Amino acid sequence: MPETPLIEEVFDLHAEADGITRDQFRAKIECSTHLQRLPTLSELAEVATFVASDHARSMTGTIVNLSGGTIADRAHVNPPAV
Repeated sequence: MPETPLIEEVFDLHAEADGITRDQFRAKIECSTHLQRLPTLSELAEVATFVASDHARSMTGTIVNLSGGTIADRAHVNPPAV
């Protein structure tokens, strides 16, 4: 991510509010996850497809967390230089 014009626009708005570039904002978000990266749209679509399929028929009242293991306290950590 960002992989769509809308996501790029949202990243740009947040970056501008923080006084940084889009790449710096992305790095800031990525370093706040356990995976050190953001999920791709393809990964999000794969999970949605699974949850909507018969393979997930035993899942009830489930929340699917696709945050990459975001650590809220780390959102304020300075990312590595881009």
